[in-house]
Amino acid sequence: MRQRLLREGASELTYEIRGIVKKAEQLKKVGQPIYWENIGDPIQKNAKMPDWMKDIIGQLVKEDDTFGYCHSKGIPETRAFLAARTNTLGGAQISAEDILFFNGLGDAISKVYQFLMPTSRIIGPSPAYSTHSSSEGAHANTSPLTYKLDPDNHWYPDMDDLYLKIKYNPNVVGILIINPDNPTGMVYPKEILDRFVEIAREFNLMLVSDEIYCNVTYNDARHGNWRSTFRKFRALL
Repeated sequence: MRQRLLREGASELTYEIRGIVKKAEQLKKVGQPIYWENIGDPIQKNAKMPDWMKDIIGQLVKEDDTFGYCHSKGIPETRAFLAARTNTLGGAQISAEDILFFNGLGDAISKVYQFLMPTSRIIGPSPAYSTHSSSEGAHANTSPLTYKLDPDNHWYPDMDDLYLKIKYNPNVVGILIINPDNPTGMVYPKEILDRFVEIAREFNLMLVSDEIYCNVTYNDARHGNWRSTFRKFRALL
């Protein structure tokens, strides 16, 4: 091409699971049975949709309003419900205006970087989830900015590495936390979450929290342990 097409960060859009899937598809073509575990699809594991969910969806399909546009932030009644549920946790009180929906995680991530200044950086974990790292790198037109996860210490974040990278890079405006981590599966203990909040408070940073498994339990460490930590941080905002 007469001009370069892709940003530097675009090269980060690689993910080992995608490579495994490609190999599996090749094996499937030659007759090898494949048991797909890569996307955690419960239907493939014979999970059944509850009848009450099917009934709700079936009724909505019959209503014309279902096929029209909704509010750009998401259905107001749903946002108000989620705000009320969040407020019962006892932390910072929010309203429906503090909640908005996206078309999946990828859409939310792209929107965040779309409106950030090109010089503003979000530091995230490495090994990285490629949707996060490639978006951050492409937005900055360089390699993604990351802090280390230590394979010799349960894949926990190297908090000293994180602190120094933030301290000596004034362009960092936020810290990405993925918990449970993708791809390592690591779950942050409470003391590490507390340290994230301390660092964010010291440097006046935002926390970008990718924690979609809010009710998952690993090794008897319930996510309820970290809720109080982030309620403390939200109260500062």
